[in-house]
Amino acid sequence: MSKNSGKRKKKWPWLLVILAAIAMFVFFQMRGSLRPGFKETAAARRDIATYYTFSGNLTPVTDEIQQAKEALKVKEVYVLEGDAVLEGDPLLRAIDGTRVFARASGTVETLFAEMDDALQPGAQIARIVDYGQLEVTVDVDEYDISAVKLGKKGEVFINALDRLVQGTVRDIARDATTTGGVSFYEVKLEISGENNIRSGMSAEVKVLKESATDAIALSLDAISFDEDNSPYVLVRGDDEAMARRYIQTGVSDGVFVQVVSGLSENELVYYADTDMLRFFGSGRMMGQRGN
Repeated sequence: MSKNSGKRKKKWPWLLVILAAIAMFVFFQMRGSLRPGFKETAAARRDIATYYTFSGNLTPVTDEIQQAKEALKVKEVYVLEGDAVLEGDPLLRAIDGTRVFARASGTVETLFAEMDDALQPGAQIARIVDYGQLEVTVDVDEYDISAVKLGKKGEVFINALDRLVQGTVRDIARDATTTGGVSFYEVKLEISGENNIRSGMSAEVKVLKESATDAIALSLDAISFDEDNSPYVLVRGDDEAMARRYIQTGVSDGVFVQVVSGLSENELVYYADTDMLRFFGSGRMMGQRGN
């Protein structure tokens, strides 16, 4: 074998390196006009909303133990456990003719007083529970409490029944409990005690955080972010090459995002079909900053 043939073999690795460098240079120069692997989508109008979510359990709004206001000896009891009573209905009569009336409407869940009992002031007479109006109590942290107002509506999903009902905020605690350095406030939402909805059932509560109605929106997949975390989309320029256009975004539900400015309804935008194409497509040579 000649010495010249050995020298020629040693040139091949260098030649491959040069060819690879040329290919990479051409790729980066041309990538602004390459469009294979891109998907097309249009800005469209839709409603977007985000929610705060909390968990809790259902309890009756009215669950009251009525007590004797003064000493008395029971002569007659007018109700039984399980009876429904209205506020003002008589519960019992004392031997001196004094009558004790229900202070709330509901069901006599437990009856403590019996005939001939001598009751002292503060003695328990009956526990009255109204199962027709239930509430779910949730703990809201100090960072989210500003979004909860008295009278505000919320969605209450009852897990056991797979049912969604409407609730209304009826009470917000003024004092907080602190856990792990974060303050939590007890919030109660009232719902109607419809058939099969029972006290003690677990529930998930959604309270509206922010919303955009009939907004121009895009899928989050169609939006990219530059090194300054500014959002932009890809559009076709007059020369059919891809170009960046910066947009202003608003409310996002994690799937779609509101486009406040930068795009018109039905305007087409493009985004890479694969993660690798999208990575290369986000370079500075893709286009110039839009207005």
